[in-house]
Order: sequence, then C-alpha cells, then structure tokens
Amino acid sequence: MGKIVECAKVDPSSGCTHVIRGTTEEEVLKNAAEHAKQHGIREVTPELKAKVKAAIRDEK
Repeated sequence: MGKIVECAKVDPSSGCTHVIRGTTEEEVLKNAAEHAKQHGIREVTPELKAKVKAAIRDEK
C-alpha cells in the first residue's frame, strides 16, 4: 500500500486538486517538493515539510 497527500490538505487556499503519491513517506515528500514548483515554491521550508508530513496518509 502506498502513501498519498492531497495538495489541498496542505494548503486549502490553493484550490489545487492534485494528489501526490509514493511508496514511502520520503518518496511522497520528494514528489511533493517537485509539485510545489508548480505553485512557485522553489525551496521547501521545515515548516512546509512538517505540514506535508502531517497530511500524508495511507492510500486506500
């Protein structure tokens, strides 16, 4: 079973419906950092990383 995080769960104001997937939490974090570039985020701060980690859940 993989892991997922919904972009809107990290930043509800974005209105983004993208779902980031990975087999591990680390892979999801890496993929989320790549997706963040689409929102103009070039550097993932520790605060943002913590928000993403808190929103990661198991894919059903």
